[in-house]
Formats: sequence, C-alpha cells, structure tokens
Amino acid sequence: MSKEENPSKNEKSSSRRPHLMKEKDYTALADLFRHHIESFDYMVDQGLEIMLNNIKPVEIFNSSTNQKLKNIFCFFNSIILSFEKPEVYPPQKERAMRTLPDTLYPFECRQAKISYTGKFLVNICFQYGDEKVKVREKTNFGQFPIMLKSKLCHLRGADTKKLVSLKEEASEMGGYFILNGLERVVRLLILPKRNYPTSMVRNSFRERREGYTDKAVVIRCVREDLSAVTLKLYYLSNGSARLGFWIQGREYLLPVGLVLKALADTSDHEIYVSLTCCYDEKYDGVKGSVGTQLVGERAKIILDEVHALSLFTREQCLEHIGKHFQPVMVGMEKEKPTAVADAVLEEYIFVHLYNNHDKFNLLLYMLQKLFSLVDQTSVPDNPDSLQNQEILLPGHLITIYLKVQTIELETCLNRSVKFISVHLTWETGAWSTTMVLGLHLACPTSNLFKNYFL
Repeated sequence: MSKEENPSKNEKSSSRRPHLMKEKDYTALADLFRHHIESFDYMVDQGLEIMLNNIKPVEIFNSSTNQKLKNIFCFFNSIILSFEKPEVYPPQKERAMRTLPDTLYPFECRQAKISYTGKFLVNICFQYGDEKVKVREKTNFGQFPIMLKSKLCHLRGADTKKLVSLKEEASEMGGYFILNGLERVVRLLILPKRNYPTSMVRNSFRERREGYTDKAVVIRCVREDLSAVTLKLYYLSNGSARLGFWIQGREYLLPVGLVLKALADTSDHEIYVSLTCCYDEKYDGVKGSVGTQLVGERAKIILDEVHALSLFTREQCLEHIGKHFQPVMVGMEKEKPTAVADAVLEEYIFVHLYNNHDKFNLLLYMLQKLFSLVDQTSVPDNPDSLQNQEILLPGHLITIYLKVQTIELETCLNRSVKFISVHLTWETGAWSTTMVLGLHLACPTSNLFKNYFL
C-alpha cells in the first residue's frame, strides 16, 4: 500500500475526534458573560466619576480668622476636599525596585492566593476661600478588584491560543473576580422596576400609624449614579394620603398636599382640577373608566389639611418643611429653612427628576393611581411580574456600594474637621498636607474595599 493510501496517525485521530479539527467558536458563550463585563467597564469609564460628583462639598472654618476653606474633592464633590479624576490601574506586581511595569496575571493570583486588583487613585482638591486656584494631591484609595476580561484585565482581547499560553482555559470568558486566590462571582439581583409607580395592597402598610390602610403606591427612583430612593404614597382611612421616605434609617411622613404646594407655586383650584381631571360624570361606571365622584371629596380633604396648618403659599410650605428637617440634614444646620426644604425636595423626592414641575405632575399621577386602586377601578400591580422588575448587574452593584461608602466618608470627614481646624497651618502648601493627614486619620481609605467580596 502506498504512503498516500495510508492515513497518518494525526488524520486518524482527527477523524475519531472531529472537534479537534478546527478551533471552536465561543461567541455564543461570550454573550452570556457580556453583560457582566460591560457593566464593569461602564463603572470604570463613567460610574465612578458620576458617583463622586454627587458628594456634597464641605466647608471648614479657620478659628483664628473665621475664614472658610471650601474643599472640592477633585475626584468627586465632597466635604472639605473635593475628588476628581478617579483612576483605576490594571493589576501589577508589587516590586521594591522596578524599572518596567511587571504584569500580574490571573493564574498567578490563583497560585499565590492573592487578589487580582489594581491601584485606585483619586485627586483630592483643596480650594482656599474664594480663590479659583485649587491644590491637587493624588491619593491612594487602596486596591480595586478587577473583573476578568474587562478593559483593565490583561486577558482582554486574547484569543484561545493566548489564553492557553497564560494558563487559562481556551473557553475562558471572564465576568468574575479573583480574591485571595478564589474565584468570586457577583450574582445578579432582582429589583423593582425603576421610576415606575406600582400600586400595592399589603397588611404591613396598616402598621405605620393609626388611620393607615393596606393600600399604597410605591416608586423606586434611581439617580444617575444608580443610587435609589424609594417613595411610598399611603392611603389613609379619612381619604387623605401621606408621602413617606427614609432619611438616616428613619421613615418620615408628609401630608401629600404639603408636598404638592411646596413643589409648585400653584393655587388650590389648580391642584383640585388636576386631581379630578381623571373623572368624568359622562363615563361614570363605564368599563375602563378611572376615578369616581369620591376623587373630588378626597382632593378637598388633602387641601384642607394644608389649611389646618395655616399654610397658604409655597414659601410658607417650604418654611414649614425646612424647620422640621433642619436637624436631620447634615451640614445645613445654619442654612435658611427654605434652603433646607429645597434640599429635601431635591435629594429625597423623585430624585430621578430634576424639575419641580415634573415632580409635581408625577405626584398627581401617583395620587390618581392610588385613588383608582381604592375605588377598584384598577387592580394592584404584581411585583413578581417580569414587567415590574429589573436586574442589577455587578458593575452597577459595585457603584452603589461605593456610593454608600462615600456617605460614610462624608461622616469621617466631618469627624476630621476638629483635627484639621486645630492643626491647620495656613502657610503656603502646608495646609493641604495637613488636611490629607486628617482624612487618613479619620477614615483609612485603604480599607474601602476590605470586606466587599467576603
């Protein structure tokens, strides 16, 4: 038999195992992990900076001259300092002496039981008095976990041969983290649909206070930085309603008429017409119609509650809200009540909207939906239905976690104010170094991500 007639050993092996004849296509598998990786890339590109920009600035006063030092964290707006330009670097090996960057690969982290993380740096900016010049100081905020196959991972863009050479599986798709040598994945979380009013019937609503019923309309409002505030519009047995929201772990309840008049400079007649526009006597009792004659009676009760507080104008309503919330609004103890009220409406009432007129209209719609639920002209929404849910991806979850940490950082900075004001030297350049020292003493940032994936 000739040589050509004898198939080679490799050909026989390939005929028995056809999957080895050509390289596999893992495109379909990659689509399963794409959402994880894209959410992490979004966080690195935009999420961190947006989140930090939502931190409030803080002012420190020099006790000797009573001059204020306004700090703007260059990386994010915050307390005495200000944050700006967050930077997360790809994982690198720690070397005492090095001339070139030493790349750290995932397989090395698994073998050495270390974490696949990159350096997290932030510019802290200081602004003295009313001067426009800022002093910037780059600060290390610790190590940031890097998701495999993300834009900061060294495996990004590697083909199957490259992955195998780096001691990875040819089908490696990423989408997880390596912490202390162990592979950790952030599971997807199911949350209520954002910015959508959902009508509910729950017995727990009755437990708020006396006079509350089991019916409410709930909306989860999401800011640009993905942090959320949940508002609940409760129906009372007397026909009125209360708007509830949480501040510092405590739920506050406001008469809905008070909030309506604080949001817009409008008359009682305009509010009454807006609330009753959903009802028409011509279609009373007709299938598909929304609202009943009771809507008008409830609107009068809501407006009478505001009059009982001797509040008739928007300015008076803002003054009333500001006086009650001034003790719980951090950093606004010396502000005017109207400024405090504006801050409450901005930070806790429909935070996904930036216009008070839009907030006013949305609150009217929620009231109409609540009255429709009570009158049984509409049915409660099903919170377990897919159309009323959304998925929280890993990158978004980490962004929310960091927002919680920045709130704690604000508290730490407030604690450091005493240290800074006592030890502050107003000589050129000396005050910025002292402030950074106060920040580290009050809140060691190296522990920012210490307990995150444990």
